[in-house]
Amino acid sequence: MIGAIVRWAALLACAFVTLSFLFFATDQTSNASKNQVNSITGDTPGVKAESITKVPNPPPAVEKLREKENSGFHEFVDDVNDVLTAPFSGISNSKNIWALRLIPLALCLLIYGLGGLYLARALGLKRY
Repeated sequence: MIGAIVRWAALLACAFVTLSFLFFATDQTSNASKNQVNSITGDTPGVKAESITKVPNPPPAVEKLREKENSGFHEFVDDVNDVLTAPFSGISNSKNIWALRLIPLALCLLIYGLGGLYLARALGLKRY
């Protein structure tokens, strides 16, 4: 019983951090396309929250901007991701946004996924 609960919690945690990363990757590729078009046409887009909201676990002011820009479901997934990646978000001080997102993702999948599923299996074993 406890093993099944831990297994589902581990799978849900992995699903949320993976879905949040997929939202991030989709936003990045969409923004890259827009930026490329703007550089060719010479347009300068206005400053949007999307340039700031890429950082996981943002400060409260940036969180408010992110809430305005994202849909309700997207924001919910990002909020859960912020909680799950909070222990790992300060590990990398890279300037590369992909490193800032990939390192916490990898650690979450390793600890919550692999560690959580291992713990669930250990809890599910019958001891005689």
